[in-house]
Amino acid sequence: MATPQRDSPAPRTGEGAPDSAARRPPFSANPEVGARGQRTQQRILDAALQAFGQRGYHQTGVATITELAGCSRASFYQYFASKEDVYRRLTGQVARQLGASYESLRPLTADLDGWQELRTWVGRQAEVYARYEPVFTAFPAAAETDEVVAPGAVRTTERNVARFRARLTTVTMPPRRLDPVIRLLLECQFRTLETARVLRSAAPGAYATERVEVAVTDVIHRTLFGRRDDVNVRPPSSGPPPRIDFGPDMQALLDRDATGPASSATTRRTREALLDAGRSVFLRLGYHRARIDDVVAAAAVSHGTFYGYFPDKKHLAEALGVPAIRQVSTMLDDIPNVADGGPEGPTALRRWLRRYNATYAAEAVMIRVWVDAELDSPVHEGDAAAAVEWGRRRIAQLLRSRGFGDVETEAVVMEALLSAFGARERSPAMVDAAAHAIERGLLGL
Repeated sequence: MATPQRDSPAPRTGEGAPDSAARRPPFSANPEVGARGQRTQQRILDAALQAFGQRGYHQTGVATITELAGCSRASFYQYFASKEDVYRRLTGQVARQLGASYESLRPLTADLDGWQELRTWVGRQAEVYARYEPVFTAFPAAAETDEVVAPGAVRTTERNVARFRARLTTVTMPPRRLDPVIRLLLECQFRTLETARVLRSAAPGAYATERVEVAVTDVIHRTLFGRRDDVNVRPPSSGPPPRIDFGPDMQALLDRDATGPASSATTRRTREALLDAGRSVFLRLGYHRARIDDVVAAAAVSHGTFYGYFPDKKHLAEALGVPAIRQVSTMLDDIPNVADGGPEGPTALRRWLRRYNATYAAEAVMIRVWVDAELDSPVHEGDAAAAVEWGRRRIAQLLRSRGFGDVETEAVVMEALLSAFGARERSPAMVDAAAHAIERGLLGL
């Protein structure tokens, strides 16, 4: 899930969170309720899920949830202490359903039966994602302000890594090397579903769900068991997906970033001061909580000066996000082609992954601020898809050199894997895990 106030009497995050409805003190001396109360509680949870999907985590409040649920605030507070408490309960539902999916997983093997079992499991995971997509997408925003959410997710992930490893009876890699690979593949799985969803928002006829899930299955199976043409290799797609272009405003920003603004030294200094202030404020508060008042105070300029350079907060976020996107995209152009079998291939790939991780981790917050700004404005949400497609095309060029498989769809998987890997600083063990997944799972070496 890429990732609330302490007024709840007990965290409700994880597989141990209760399913039954219960009134919170002091609303009732008898906290247990019957079927009607359970329906009310679930209606509130469903409304919150809808609100998080439509408005985002920070833009959703208790009033929005109760309006969608058709209940009073008093009824809401019988069951939940806050919006944060509702989100924790939803993450608990996700954790339990994913846990059940792992428990249903039978032994995974290198043959076609093992591939089919993995494919069925990927489908179950995708069903959970589709049902609770707003929980996954809201996770980074929730984790910013809730000290319970992130540790709960870490515990759930570690349990699931152990469950998955227990099904790999024929893999000989020791757990200290295998666990980081599994952890990255699990992150990649959900990141791929999100990446495909963003692409489909601008190209509805492309990136079919079935094909994406099969590509995820093939990459995971090859990573664990190696390339087997009769098991984990698909024929190429019928043709390349449609190109997704940036809108005119975003393209103008990209062109300006590439050439630099033509302006006086004083104008450039003022603009840089505003950008530095915006970067500091967004890092501290995130996109939704940041205000123009915060930016002008940090830059020590007037509101009039701010509006002389940026029409609103969204345009400031774009001006900061575009250089970050360009920086990461440029790194993709430099990925070494280890498929040629040169002696420096493995070393070069790990060296590049360390540089990529350092670059992406440094720019990740600004990229997310930009994405939040774009998705907050439906007119511009196509630019988020165009940015993803930009990276996917560069990765597809690399994968074509391997000479097999569904390159266009698996480029989505590789972009998601690199995005998951790069989003935060990684240990040497995770660098090795990423290299292993690319070499075996994506290049078939």
